[in-house]
Parts: sequence; structure tokens; C-alpha cells
Amino acid sequence: MARYWVGGGTADYTIIVGATVTVGAVTGQQSVVVGGQQVTLWTAETSGEQITDLLNDQGFATTTVTSADGTGSRALGQIPPVQLPDDVTDVWASAAGGPRTRMTPVLGPRVVEIGQQAAATQAALTAHTAAVNPHQMGLANAVDFTAGTPESRIVGNLVGVVPGGTFGLLSPSQAAGGVLLNPPAVAGSYVGNVASPPDPTQGSSGNPWLKNQQPYSATDNNPDLYQFGATTVGGAFVKTNWGNGNAELRGAPSLANRIGARFFEFLESLGGPSTGRFFELSTNPTNPANREPLLAGYGTGHATQPGWIVATRVLAGLLGVRAGGNYNSLTAVNFRGQRATTGAPTTGTWVTGDVVLDSAGAVYLCTAGGTPGTWSTSGAGAAAPTAYTAVTLGASMGHGTKQAASRLDRGADNGRLRGTLTAAAAISSGAVIATIAATAHRPLATVTTIARYSGGGAQFQIATNGDVTLGSALTSGQSVWLDSITWDMAA
Repeated sequence: MARYWVGGGTADYTIIVGATVTVGAVTGQQSVVVGGQQVTLWTAETSGEQITDLLNDQGFATTTVTSADGTGSRALGQIPPVQLPDDVTDVWASAAGGPRTRMTPVLGPRVVEIGQQAAATQAALTAHTAAVNPHQMGLANAVDFTAGTPESRIVGNLVGVVPGGTFGLLSPSQAAGGVLLNPPAVAGSYVGNVASPPDPTQGSSGNPWLKNQQPYSATDNNPDLYQFGATTVGGAFVKTNWGNGNAELRGAPSLANRIGARFFEFLESLGGPSTGRFFELSTNPTNPANREPLLAGYGTGHATQPGWIVATRVLAGLLGVRAGGNYNSLTAVNFRGQRATTGAPTTGTWVTGDVVLDSAGAVYLCTAGGTPGTWSTSGAGAAAPTAYTAVTLGASMGHGTKQAASRLDRGADNGRLRGTLTAAAAISSGAVIATIAATAHRPLATVTTIARYSGGGAQFQIATNGDVTLGSALTSGQSVWLDSITWDMAA
């Protein structure tokens, strides 16, 4: 099929009829050439349909053509050439909605004949291909086919190499192989750069299907290698995926509340979810077999780490590491780091849920944000328990099978006794049966509780000076068990 050209000829101008003038004995209207007029093309002198499937002289689709305004290379008012739809050979032009004038394709008088011949050829070809096996070829006519080398692809050559240019076909000599997207220039003209398709036998180390090599820019001021993006409601272009001037991958969301990049697990309809790592940041050693997954995302179908993000080295964050996060209805906390001194932070602004370690290993939780906020060391997060210190025995009292001793649990929050006291003789009710030897282990106020002894249970008191008394008499050989005795140091 053929697209014929109209316009660009000596008679193809836009003219306006002006005032009446008299030249000699002849009176008539003056005609003036005007530019910048929109010209539409029609199928008939009157009525008919407007022809909108046009290509301008730059190869771009258009529905109209505008006469020259005199600022370019064409004369004022000249109608630029334009290509008609396939096999259209007769058109009528109207400038600015004025009367229509017939325009003839540049091939001259034979264009109608050529168009009719092309139409007849097309009709015959259509009828031929619609027939069932028109050549009557059977299986006996078939022969084995041996494939040769992989087919080369031709991308094309940028015509004019200017913004708004088009890709055109290369000459046969340039089309000897595939053409890279960065063809070299020879004598001012861009020529094809031959590249053979990859050899499948080369494996993953073979030649790539597509390659573009950028000159390195230390300041990263090369133009982007490529850009993909979205258009906002207001018509602005937003880059969402691009390769920068050093061909390094970059990405961003198209809107403030969108996700710029996402990796999905294996498709459920094809056997997902993933049972291994489906996302990985890894080392890049010389031997690919030695790669180490520094940070990896495991599929929800993994047997032991479903949905986990796993770091094989150290996972760190400038704002701390967040843990918990609604697991089993827990509230998340932020581990901020370790202080160089003991105690809770006394400066800086903190938020509820911040957790720090002091230099002695005590854990402090911010229970109310502020500067420096409110901090607590109560609960299982405080420092490790102190060593046990043996109690001082009261009169006629001895250690049982396990030595009676005291210590501090969870830092300075709680005191604890362990072991057994055994009477060597009769002990009266209320007598001092032991004294907590370590001053730091003694309560700030008298502690009253119940202790188990050989005769049952009795009131048990620990005074602020560490004296331990039992509200029941003991006979020789009876014991008092201390392993369940704990107290709040502030009680």
C-alpha cells in the first residue's frame, strides 16, 4: 500500500481575497498571500468527510496542516507537504474554513492509475490468502528445516539526530547485524553498530541482549540513561523509575502516598507463596557461589522464618531499632543504644517507648516522653541480679542443706532470700533467726510476709536493719525455708 504526498508545490499557497482594484480596463478583487492558516483536507469538493489520518514532513501523525508563516525555510503561505492515508489519491483542501481547492499528489497524472492498480492487487492478495491451503501443499511436500544462527534485530537510526526526530530504516550495509541504541558517528552521520544476539550456550556470563555503556561521571551530572514516569492531573511529569547518568538504578513514588518499588512473593496461582528468599541484598565476590545474603526477605511459606527480614551481619539504625510491633498485641519499643554512664538519660528529648542501656547494663524504659522524659527500670528489663551474700545467723541457728543468703533481683528493685535456716535448739517466737549481712540488700521499710517452716506457716518480718524474725517458736531440728521470700526494696 502507498501513502502519497500533497502540498509543497508551486501552487500550494493560502491566499485571501482583498479589496476591489482596477488595472487598465479591468476591475477585479486583489488577492494576497497569507501564512499561518490551518488547512483541512476533504474527500469531496462539497460535503464529504474530513481526512484526518495524515503524516507531516517530520513523520508525526496530524489531522491538519498549517501554511508557513514566513519565519522558516518555506515561503510565506506555502502549504508544507503532508502524506495522505493509504491509496488516497484525490483530496480537496480548505484554508481557514474557506472554499475547497483540489490538490493532486506529487506523482502526477498517473497517481489515480497507480492507486487503482494497488487496490486491485490488494484485493487479489486478500482473496488468495483467505482460501484454504491455496497452493495445495500436503505433508509429502514438507521437508526438515535446520535453523541457522539467531536472527539479528534492527532497532533503527535516529533521523536528523535532533529533538523530535524519528527512527528510520538503515541501509542494507548498516543492517548486517543488530544495532545498539548508541550507534557511533562516522563523518557526521550516525551509522548502525553491529551486534550479534547472545549465544545461549554462553550461559549467564554471555553477551547481553541490550547494552548501553555510559561514560562515568564523578559528579553525576550526565543525562539520565532512561526515564519512566507518570503524568499528574495537572500535566506534570513525575519520574518514577530511571537510570541516572552512571546507569545506576533509581526509583521514586508517583504520589506522596504511593510505594516507589515493590518486590512480590511468588504468584499464588503458580504455587506460591514463596518458600525461600524472594528478596536479597548480598555481597558480590569474584565467585558467585560465595555470595552472602546480607539482608534477605523470606517468603510467608518458609518453614522456619515465614515473612522474616533477616540480616546476617549487624542490623543498625540512626534512630534505633524498633521491636515488638503489635506481635501478640504487644506495643513496639525503640532500642536507642547504650549510654557511657550509669542511670537513665538526664538530657535530650525522648518519646514514650524509648529503651536505653546504661554503662552497667541496666535497661531503662521511657514511660512518658519529654526532655528528658520519665524513665523506669522496674520489671524484667533492669540490670542483672547481684551475687548472693550469706546471711548472719541468729543465736542457736544454722544453715540448712542450702546456705541462707540474700541478693538483689533486677538491679536495685527487689530483694530475695534463698536457702534454709535450721534451729540447733529451741527458739522463741519473735527471736532474731538471721540478719541480712549486705546493707544494700536491706529494705527501706519493714517487710512482713509469710514463711513456710517445719510446723506450717508463720509471719515473717525483715526489718530495715536486716534482722529477720519469725512469729512462731521453733524446736530443735525444725527448719525455715526462704526460697519464696522476695520484697520490694522501696516497700
